[in-house]
Amino acid sequence: MSRPKKSEVELQAMRQQILDTALAILQEEGPQSLTSRAIAERMGIAHMSLYTYFDNQAAILRALQEREMAKFRAQQLATEQRAETEDIVRVVREALEFFITFARQNPNLYHLAWVMPEVGAESLEQNRQRMQGTVGYLARLFRLGMDRGSFKRRDPFLAAATVLGMVNTPFFLFHSGRMVDPDLRDRMVAEVLAAALGYLKA
Repeated sequence: MSRPKKSEVELQAMRQQILDTALAILQEEGPQSLTSRAIAERMGIAHMSLYTYFDNQAAILRALQEREMAKFRAQQLATEQRAETEDIVRVVREALEFFITFARQNPNLYHLAWVMPEVGAESLEQNRQRMQGTVGYLARLFRLGMDRGSFKRRDPFLAAATVLGMVNTPFFLFHSGRMVDPDLRDRMVAEVLAAALGYLKA
């Protein structure tokens, strides 16, 4: 007797469980440990049963990336809405601190997104689009600050790319193995954040 067909709600719930498991493995063990077999083993299900819900391992990674990016976009939208009525310098500081906190608290996700995006099944074009989206988000905040006279008038997109590069540098150096001391990294982060805000307000 054949098993009853799962409803769309049941299928979606299982897809989310698979993605939650993939995220846990990624955060705990790093990108190199994120395989379909590892996901299935942790869930206690047959390896091939994953493919009832996703076409292949790359599809799992893409879905995970899309889900996590949707969270970022929602956070960015909320920040832009706050920027319309709140002190823009404080909102920008908090936006930059969000990047820093994410990188510090989610080292393996940061590594996957910024150091090894190809491992996450992200194409070069997708990586560029994600970068453009992040820079564009910051540029909109910076333009608002310029319009209010809180930031020096300059090309907002260039300013956003510059500041994003400044904030990311300590983490990129650390995660690429070029700098191994986390205390030095964190002290650099504090200096860079102050320098980035000074650059915007100069």
